[in-house]
Amino acid sequence: MENNIQKRHDIIIAGIGGTGSMIIGQILASAGVSVYKNALWNPSMTTARRGAPADCTVILSDEEIGSPLLLRVKNTIMTESSRLKAFENRVLPNGTIILESSGLKEEVGRDDVTVVKVPGVEIAAKVGSALARNMVLLGAFIEKVKAIPAENIEAEITKRFSIKEEILSLNLNAFREGIKLIENGEYS
Repeated sequence: MENNIQKRHDIIIAGIGGTGSMIIGQILASAGVSVYKNALWNPSMTTARRGAPADCTVILSDEEIGSPLLLRVKNTIMTESSRLKAFENRVLPNGTIILESSGLKEEVGRDDVTVVKVPGVEIAAKVGSALARNMVLLGAFIEKVKAIPAENIEAEITKRFSIKEEILSLNLNAFREGIKLIENGEYS
C-alpha cells in the first residue's frame, strides 16, 4: 500500500433515488479491496421508490471493522445538494464534504470541515449525460482525499460497465473530469 494512503477511511454517500449513490459506493468498496485488508459497503434506503432519500456507508480499513453503522464519519459525498442539512453534522471536525452544487440552496454552517462544491451535473452533461454526475463527484473525492489510487477506481468502473462501450466511456470520462476539477483547483 502507498505511504500516502491512510489506514482507514469512513465515507457516507448520500443522494436521492439511490442508484448513483449506491453505484459509486459499490465501486469505492470494490476498489478498496485491492488496497485495504477490509472494505465494507452498507446501503440504507428509506423506501424502495424512485426519488426517495438513499445513502450508503463505505468503510475502507487495514484494521478489523467493528460495525457497519457509523454516526459520524470523516468524509461525505452528497450527490444531491438537498441532503446537505441531513448529513452536515455527521462529518467529523477536519473532515471533507464533497457536495453537488447544482440546486444548492443552503450553505454549510460549519467552518471546521473542508467543503468542495462540485458542479457535477454541469460537468457530466458536457461529457455526455447529466446522469453521470455521481462519477464526477467520485473523481473529485478520489483526487481530494486520495483514499484509493484513481487507477483502481477506473479498473472497477471498467469491470462494471464494460458490456456497453458508450456507458463505460461516459463514466470513465465523468470520473476523470472530477479528478481534473480538483487538480486544477476549479471548485468553490
